[in-house]
Amino acid sequence: MKLRVRRNAERLHQALSAEALAQLAADPIPAVATHLKLRAVQVGPATEECSCDGAYLPGYGVICYVPTPNSRRENFTVLHEFGHHLVRSDDDLLSELADLDQEGGIVAEERICDAFAGGVLIPDTTLDTVLTGTRPRARHLRQLYEATTGSWEACSVRLAERIGCDGYVALLDRETRRVRFASASPQSEYAWRRGTLLPHDHAAWKGLSGAYQGQGDIVWSSGKRRRMWLDAVGSSGTVVAVFSDDPYFGSGGTGLTILDDPGVTRDTGVLLSGTCRHCGGPAWGSTACDKCGDPKCKRCGRCGCGAKDSPMRTCPACHMTKPKAQFVRGSAHCRDCAGA
Repeated sequence: MKLRVRRNAERLHQALSAEALAQLAADPIPAVATHLKLRAVQVGPATEECSCDGAYLPGYGVICYVPTPNSRRENFTVLHEFGHHLVRSDDDLLSELADLDQEGGIVAEERICDAFAGGVLIPDTTLDTVLTGTRPRARHLRQLYEATTGSWEACSVRLAERIGCDGYVALLDRETRRVRFASASPQSEYAWRRGTLLPHDHAAWKGLSGAYQGQGDIVWSSGKRRRMWLDAVGSSGTVVAVFSDDPYFGSGGTGLTILDDPGVTRDTGVLLSGTCRHCGGPAWGSTACDKCGDPKCKRCGRCGCGAKDSPMRTCPACHMTKPKAQFVRGSAHCRDCAGA
């Protein structure tokens, strides 16, 4: 069983009045105390299980948070913990979480609370304006941060929602070589734990020279790795990284467009990889067909030319992948977004 994170976060939003949501977005700490009858108490370091620097104490009506002077992080923390309070008040959602195994339930609740906090601080309209119809890149994080009152973490959560495939938006600390914060896309099965140690030669550190695009590993705390596409930018010892499992096949493709700038530092020539549209085998290489933009398949030897069109399409408005029948004829938008 896999819970739909964004759907459940919106469900928590709907439990609040428009006035309460506006007050939470403007100044969360006094809002939870004055209008929602909870106490927000400053405490010490974060708990290990929670993705935020805080905790919710059910039964006491208390939200604990670590103060972050000159930073917006405490706003995200308080709203995240308030999300736990709302989850505890929703019997149906609690029942769904209980149907998962213990670890799965914890991870699902954390993601829902992240999405709730990010949604309060960063509305869809602002996110749409920043992305301008594209999918997330590392540079979008700063743009979103400057356009909202959300923290770096909240902006990471909101961007990760729009990756559209298995992937992560991460804040990485070069001095400690650890993951400072990572938000998984809704399609990702596993969380990437804060504090995970990264190797000295991780590709993301190349973003500190300005920008890096290519491939890089998700490194789990167990030491296991998973190769993904990587777009990284950095400054002052912090790297913003977008990891995506989706391949890039050119301007008309379905993938995350992280390999389209020849001026960005790379180890070697651009490596394209994906799945053959004929036989489903592995398709990869540093060159692609001029007509279809696909590299040749290592199994059948064909590029994408002549392959049947995919029965699925991605709507540029809601970013959902749906069958062709759910789209308006002659329009790029699905029927739900087009109002048909």
